[in-house]
Amino acid sequence: MANASSFVRPTTRPDEIHSLLTGVERYNPQKTGLLEDYLARQCANPDATNNHDLMANLALLKMYQFNPDMVDLDVIRRILAKALISQSTGDFNLCLYLLSDEICKDGSISKLLTLRDYLERAQFTKFWKEVYGGDEEEDSVVDGIAGFDNGLRRLIVGEITSTYQTIPAKSVEAMVNLDEEAVVRVAKENGWAINASGVISLPLKSENEAKATVIKENVKFEQLTKILSAANEI
Repeated sequence: MANASSFVRPTTRPDEIHSLLTGVERYNPQKTGLLEDYLARQCANPDATNNHDLMANLALLKMYQFNPDMVDLDVIRRILAKALISQSTGDFNLCLYLLSDEICKDGSISKLLTLRDYLERAQFTKFWKEVYGGDEEEDSVVDGIAGFDNGLRRLIVGEITSTYQTIPAKSVEAMVNLDEEAVVRVAKENGWAINASGVISLPLKSENEAKATVIKENVKFEQLTKILSAANEI
């Protein structure tokens, strides 16, 4: 789900936008263009760690909800694509809650829902194929989102780090959609070791370390006597 950091003011949010979001003009339809322009600036910023303002984008979707005649499906597509690579996994669903069933039936929006499902299931290879494996003449649903690929890889690397102790380098290549040389760089950046057999060893962390499970049952004396009595009757 979305965490508190999703609603902290980003350093890139202009004062004009912040005043709008915290004031009485937040849902003034005449301010829609202002929020759309701000979204365009978010999409043009390739820094995946500081280019997503969930609060502003939710306000824009709410504006569309109040004013259906103003709906711009391409704007919604870009909002969802941005939310898809957010560090807060709940951002996408928060945006989705403000969309009608009719909007969700749109081809681009529907495809983004499929991509969301692939991410949630850690089916990263299918994700890349869905994004870039279609008709070359067809626009990708992530077109116009600067830094999308790197933002997604950052999320995938995080999943790998918290899930595996060892993993074949070839598997990582498919998961992050990079060649062998690029994966070597990724490994070096994240402190992973690659042996001569092409297997990556990852540092142990609380998330990926195997832990013994101890099952403790509390049986009261009264229950024990009943069990023993029953056993004697067999």
